[in-house]
Amino acid sequence: MARLPGGLPVWRGRRLLGGPADAPPPPALPAVDANHHAALHAVVLDALKFADVAAPHSVHLGGAAAVRFDGGALVIGLPLAWGLSADQMRVLLTHELALPASRHPDLVRNLLDARRRAPASEKAAIRHARLLAATEPLLAEAEQVRDAAAITAAGGGLSAVEDAARALLKAAAIAAAFSAFAASPLASGTMSAFSTGSLPTTGAIRAEDLHAGWRLRLSRWGAPSADLDRGDLAARHPGLAEELRAAADGPLVTLDPDAAHVDELDVPALRSLAAQVLPASDEPWVRLADLPVESYLPDVERRARQYVEAVNEVLGRAPDGRDELAGTLLRRPVDVERARHGLPPAEAEAEAPPPWMGAALLAVVVEYALLRKGWRREHPLLPRRLLSPDSASVLDLNELVRSDPGALRTHLG
Repeated sequence: MARLPGGLPVWRGRRLLGGPADAPPPPALPAVDANHHAALHAVVLDALKFADVAAPHSVHLGGAAAVRFDGGALVIGLPLAWGLSADQMRVLLTHELALPASRHPDLVRNLLDARRRAPASEKAAIRHARLLAATEPLLAEAEQVRDAAAITAAGGGLSAVEDAARALLKAAAIAAAFSAFAASPLASGTMSAFSTGSLPTTGAIRAEDLHAGWRLRLSRWGAPSADLDRGDLAARHPGLAEELRAAADGPLVTLDPDAAHVDELDVPALRSLAAQVLPASDEPWVRLADLPVESYLPDVERRARQYVEAVNEVLGRAPDGRDELAGTLLRRPVDVERARHGLPPAEAEAEAPPPWMGAALLAVVVEYALLRKGWRREHPLLPRRLLSPDSASVLDLNELVRSDPGALRTHLG
């Protein structure tokens, strides 16, 4: 009886996938080839050699921070293309392309890809659970082969193990951070229930510049916080487990200066990528860069009021004025944060807070005060970098946090 790697009979693998389907059309996503994003295409060709597999039918950019197959097409997430060096991208692609030796490579790949699909119904969930259980040995063998291929693509040797692990760790961190970014209220366009002019009053909007906003966020502000389970990641990559659990040097989610060049994308391409990530909607496309103050003011107001109420709790009364409010935030930030979370004051011998902590809290209150006076953010995704009402000047509260915290109180008004 013919069997797949891991011992699964071929006939059962085919049955788990269901009947044969017509070849799907190429996804409506930006193509990656010798004429489009040529540097990334060259990395794909290198990875195919290390993985020793047949080339996919086509290669495309995708909206999510993932590498996946869509029918016979390879889809590479744009956030990964920006966040990994060309060498790290080669390692990641080699890992995802490599397969254990088999006379039925298409069946093996289709079964592995089917494991990642989310079932669309309760009946489909039952079939999917059977598929997951039956293909667990196949996945285990495939991961061993893929980890080894990734190490080879990283150059072989002991240092290559660390390099391969770093590439997979960065890819996982980028995926977690980008998912958090795209799901956040401002990035995904989930608006509060009040009028915002031409924007819908409730529900989701479609932001065509979602990925441009992500790139801006990384270049000017940094990645949003996101949970990354290294233990789970290590369990899925046994050949790299020790290195994946080790502490990482430097930030994982950045715009890598050594990334393979990606050509500029036009509006239709950006929309096709954003549509893969954002909730389905019939609303018209808008730009994050054009969102009004009302799109971020509620969140700023909520946080500012929390800090003011926490100051009241710390003092046991309302502050006498803006100077006492600012002074309490600057001098007693730990007590303010503890009060905000409903905790008692810190012990007297507690470790001193970092010098910027109080200024960071005060900057939130100052931003709210200035937004109420007609100021607005230079870009909705850049907190506390504000344009004056006449757009003639820029005030960077973040810079004041670093260089002159005392100057923040002059802007409370």
